[in-house]
Formats: sequence, C-alpha cells, structure tokens
Amino acid sequence: MFHRLHSQMTAFSAAITSLILIAMTCVCLFISEGSLKAGTDASFSSGLATILSHLQNQSNLSLQWIKQVQETDSFRLCFYDNGAPLFSRKYYSTPELDSLAALARREALSRHGMDIASTNSSILPEHVEFSITDAHGTMYYASAGTLPRNRGTLGFIILYSLEVQQRQILRQRLLFTAVDLAAILLLTLFARKFTGRMLLPLEENRRKQIYFTAAASHELRAPLTVILSGVEALKKTEEPAQRRHFFQIIAEEGARMQNLITDMLFLSRSDSGTFHISARDCQPELLLLDAYEKHELPAHHKKLSLSVRIPEEQLPACHADPERVAQIFSILLDNAFSYTPEGGAVALTLSISRNRSRLLFTVSDNGPGIPDAEKAHVFDRFYRMESSQDRKSVV
Repeated sequence: MFHRLHSQMTAFSAAITSLILIAMTCVCLFISEGSLKAGTDASFSSGLATILSHLQNQSNLSLQWIKQVQETDSFRLCFYDNGAPLFSRKYYSTPELDSLAALARREALSRHGMDIASTNSSILPEHVEFSITDAHGTMYYASAGTLPRNRGTLGFIILYSLEVQQRQILRQRLLFTAVDLAAILLLTLFARKFTGRMLLPLEENRRKQIYFTAAASHELRAPLTVILSGVEALKKTEEPAQRRHFFQIIAEEGARMQNLITDMLFLSRSDSGTFHISARDCQPELLLLDAYEKHELPAHHKKLSLSVRIPEEQLPACHADPERVAQIFSILLDNAFSYTPEGGAVALTLSISRNRSRLLFTVSDNGPGIPDAEKAHVFDRFYRMESSQDRKSVV
C-alpha cells in the first residue's frame, strides 16, 4: 500500500512542479523570443530606411552598391525599371533570389495591391512590408514598392532573411527543453526521496499498529481462554470450594480483559480528539495515597514491596484531573510490577522543588530498567524492546 502511495505522491509532486517549471519556461521563452524578434524588426526597419533613403537621393544606382549591401547587411535587392529587371541579373542575382523575388511580387500584388511592374508614374514613393516563407521554411521580411523616376518608375523588392533569428530561436528552444528535461528528472528524484521520507513515520506507525493489534489480540485471547476453561470446569464440579476458586479466576481474568479494553478505548479517544481533561484543585498527597491503596494488594500478590514517601511539610494544591493522574499512576505501576522480579521493591515518592513551584511524582523500582539506547523510544506508541518479549507480552 505504501509503495503504491509513494509512487502516486511522487508522480503527483513531479507533475505539479514540472507543470510550473514548463509554464515558467514558456514565459521566459516568450519574453526572450519577443526581445529577439523586436531586435530583428528594428534591424530590418533601420536597414530598410537607409536603403530607401539612398534610393530616393540617388538618381543612378550603382551595381557595386547593390553588391555591397547584399554582402554586409543580410539584405537581398531586386530592381525593375518600368517592370523590366535592372542591370544584368547575373551580376547580383541567383536562381534562388529570382524565385524569392517572384514570390514577393505575387504576394505584394495579391494581398496588398502593390504592382511594382506598373509603368504609371507616381508623385510619391510607395511601398508595403510583409513576410514570406520559401520552400525550405526560411522566413523573410519583404518590402515591395515603386519610386518615381523621370522616365517612369523604379520598382524594387527588398528581402531580409530571418534564418539567423530562426536558428537562434530553435537553439533557445532546444536548450530550454534540455534544461527542463534535466530539471524534471532531478525534481522527480527529489520528489521520490522527499515523499519517501514523509511516508516513513506513517509506515512505521502502521507497522507498530499491526504489531500492537496482534499483541493485544493475543493478550485478550489469553484471559478469554482462561474464562472459557473456568466455565467448563464449573459445569463439571459441584464442590463449593472449587466453584469459588473458578469464580475467582473468571473474575480476575474478566477484570484483566476490561483493563485491556479500557486502554484501547483510551487510545482511540485520544486519536479521535475526544479525549477530555477535567482539571480541578487537588491535594497531591491524596493522589499519591489513592494510587498506593489501589495497588497495595496487587503488589502483595506479586510478592513485591510497595512503599510511599510524602514530605512532612504542608504541600500546596495542584490543578489536575484526578482520573487522568490515577490512570498515569496505574500505567507506571503496572509496568513496574510486570518487570520487577519477586522480592523486589516499588516506591511512590512525592517531592517539591526548592522554589515550591513544581511538584514531582516518582515511580521507581529495582527492576532491570531501560537501556540507554532504548530511552529515546520511551514515548513512541506501541514500541517495545525485543528483549522485553520474554518478560511481558503487552505494556
């Protein structure tokens, strides 16, 4: 059960953190790509403005200038004189550029109504900007337009390759994906280890509860077996002395079962939050004497010496729940009786601190005690030393 729960908690934790990581990565990528595209747009706009300014200010175009722009600024230029290609294309053009220029001309005409082959003279320059994608998936910014000339119009197609931008974006995405995958793997390993440590106390508590249930079942079965045997013996005997003996055995084992059931109900109420304490002012010496009187006879039956020591001075009242205090004394004395050998001594002691602000109740015995290595587990529920199994089945 815990293995399955561990796997589910690991998967859930890793999924939540991975989704958050992926969402943050997408935001970072969006911002980074937006900044990169903004830089590319600015570069295209600046270069286009420079080219258009040169075209407007120069009456004649230089083939050397065209080649210089294409070699240094990532721009590709095509010019048309009244619709016919300007210069011999072999000096600055390629089949790939011709194909791109034709695509840009069709896009400008079909979507923007810009016909760069028009021979109609225009007083003002006209141009439109858009984007196209070639057969290989490479994107280009394009500008198509016309400039008025003395003998007609000068048409132009200006292309700006986005291949560098696309490669940068692809590298960023691959890098972020690799980092995310590595981070998700590390988060999964961390989540598995973290959830495993979280489940350790639950798993340990469940193991102790299983042990306690088995031990309590054995402890309840033992007096029940004695009671049933006593009932069968009563059916077969008519002697008054033997019947009284069996009745006494049945009563003692019934009381033992009642104590066990009471302890189990006490734990149940404690866990369910219905455990109540009714505190009031009490005389501490009376609490100790009451515990002594209740356990004097059981100590005698176990052949143990039970003593009580109370200061002679007048003690202040304490604010406590007498029933819960009696219950604590009963648990401590029961353990003392269980582990102290015959002929041993158990003592109840009451003392007060020097500043008279605290009262100290002590239950001591001369039994084997608790090894130092086991003292850290004194308040662990259901915990029992392995060596104590031979002396007592259930605390």
